Amino acid sequence: HFLTFRILPRSNGGYSAQLAGMSSLEDKIVSISAISADNGQPASASPATVANLRDGFQLNGVVVAVTQSGARIFKPPGAKGASKTWHDCLCDSASIVQYEDRGYSLVGLFGDGSAKTFSLPGLKEIASTSLNNAFDIRRFAEAIITPTGGVYGWVGPSEIAVLNPQGSGQDTTTSLDKLYNPEALIPPRPTISNIQWMSGTQYVTPSDLDILIGGPDRPPSRRMVEQMLSEEQQKRAAARPTVASGSSSNGQEEGYLAYMQRQVQERTGRLNIMGDSMDKLEEQSSNWADDVGKFVSQQKRKAVMGIIGSKLGF
Repeated sequence: HFLTFRILPRSNGGYSAQLAGMSSLEDKIVSISAISADNGQPASASPATVANLRDGFQLNGVVVAVTQSGARIFKPPGAKGASKTWHDCLCDSASIVQYEDRGYSLVGLFGDGSAKTFSLPGLKEIASTSLNNAFDIRRFAEAIITPTGGVYGWVGPSEIAVLNPQGSGQDTTTSLDKLYNPEALIPPRPTISNIQWMSGTQYVTPSDLDILIGGPDRPPSRRMVEQMLSEEQQKRAAARPTVASGSSSNGQEEGYLAYMQRQVQERTGRLNIMGDSMDKLEEQSSNWADDVGKFVSQQKRKAVMGIIGSKLGF
């Protein structure tokens, strides 16, 4: 059943609702929408519309009621209008849709997997699109039709999709762009002869080899860290007597500025110690890379000499 209430203003500034009539739709209601009979725009009872009732504002509105078996357009409470009956299947979801600036229409999702569009207020079918391959038609009752024509529906148990049955208006011509261009020139690959490779020709620097083996973010080894700590402790122990004697001799005569200057000098010295340790660490890593390169070169030379000797019969 469809109940109609009149909203009447009160003298104290409020509003009251009075029952005006009842209409029987005789089936399960899918959607109810109020529209303007002049242009089809939504005619919902917004706060601004209700506030204009006090000034005598009236809207020529009608109600579009969609059920599983048909649709009716009538002016409540009892006036009759156009009607449409679904003969082939039941309607699971429906809504009023505006297509760009061309006007308003009624879009419904039906049990046969189609999305049909009907004109307003004549309720004549103007378009039909099959959505069997896009949505799970068993869950059409849970789908949402937006005011712009988009349909949000279930594709699987936990996946949804959105599309416009009326089309996006974009050209479906296949793009001519290609990810692979067969006409582009392929740069030549760096080559090296077998003799050059076996003789140990160097193409990378020790630092490049160090980065290649350990990576750019390789932390220092435990041995390097222990060596850095031991060197720092030795330097602290060597500098401690000097600092102690200086502080004892000038204990009471040292002012605040002199104390701050001495602290800055000590911190600068510690930073220099850390920088020297990092320089030593880099030098050790470079030496290790040089040793590895020399060892590889020696092995290659031995292999070359062994092959040449075996060929010559030595």
